[in-house]
Amino acid sequence: MPINNYKGFLRMTGFCKTKIPSEITAALDPIKDNEEAVRQYGIHLGTEMCKKILATGIKTLHLYTLNMDKSAIGILMNLGLIEESKVSRPLPWRPATNVFRVKEDVRPIFWANRPKSYLKRTLGWDQYPHGRWGDSRNPSYGALTDHQFTRPRGRGKKLQEEWAVPLKSVEDISERFTNFCQGKLTSSPWSELDGLQPETKIIDDQLVNINQKGFLTINSQPAVNGEKSDSPTVGWGGPGGYVYQKAYLEFFCAKEKLDQLIEKIKAFPSLTYIAVNKDGETFSNISPNAVNAVTWGVFPGKEIIQPTVVDHASFMVWKDEAFEIWTRGWGCMFPEGDSSRELLEKVQKTYYLVSLVDNDYVQGDLFAAFKI
Repeated sequence: MPINNYKGFLRMTGFCKTKIPSEITAALDPIKDNEEAVRQYGIHLGTEMCKKILATGIKTLHLYTLNMDKSAIGILMNLGLIEESKVSRPLPWRPATNVFRVKEDVRPIFWANRPKSYLKRTLGWDQYPHGRWGDSRNPSYGALTDHQFTRPRGRGKKLQEEWAVPLKSVEDISERFTNFCQGKLTSSPWSELDGLQPETKIIDDQLVNINQKGFLTINSQPAVNGEKSDSPTVGWGGPGGYVYQKAYLEFFCAKEKLDQLIEKIKAFPSLTYIAVNKDGETFSNISPNAVNAVTWGVFPGKEIIQPTVVDHASFMVWKDEAFEIWTRGWGCMFPEGDSSRELLEKVQKTYYLVSLVDNDYVQGDLFAAFKI
């Protein structure tokens, strides 16, 4: 049974009267207050234990999850016994194990790559959206704290290796984003996840192209029209269903590029957008009260499920976090006064964050607006 959290580990070993090896105690003690670090250690320890078991010729493993399967799945993936893309997802995002969120089935798309931050910022909600976002959302998001910018040690090291490189121009910044879309980098300051999601491979060439043009993407999904719910790339939900998606892009860009894009969007009536800078100056062609379902699924004997939305009000909350990452997630890797850090601070102050949806999921082409 993997170690999922420190208190639970002590409680279970105490109940079973298990003698804890000194090396495990020594490894856990410095990280006992960091739940994510404890979980990652539990995955590492479980992986090494299973390797020793399998090395003896034993061919069967039995892992207990206690309704917390993330660590067990992590161990099995480390052992090469399952692929992440083959793990069935009840929703496009992994549901929380918190009993108070058990009915939650709708979230804004903006935190798709930062689910832990979303959980933290919505921790105090009295109820969580179920069925429709507009009917049950709680508009009170928690304030930004250091928690949103704290990373597990291993992840912080990887980001340092891949992103703490000298930056002399915005082209150097664009190159980092492009390399991430090409799979040359496995981490991003704007993501808590490892690498790109499987569905991104459908549009990775287009993403590379627009990043090279200075549209720095941090979130995306391809259009999907009636794919089977067991699809390894875009599937989710129970068996026998069909899933749908509107093409979505979220990116940073300079004001002059935004002006050009907005002018081109006028020729594409199916495109809707929200653009905002750090100070809150906003451009948009939708109502401030608009809520747009961008992912939905149809399953036998069930109502249509709409688990992912673009919500104007939530985007205004998310933008503060997204802009802070320029400095507290990336700029902090450089010394105070360093020219690379100053360049990132300049981008943070001058660029716009854009949310772009193509509402024609059948024949639309979201990337057409970026063509010269």
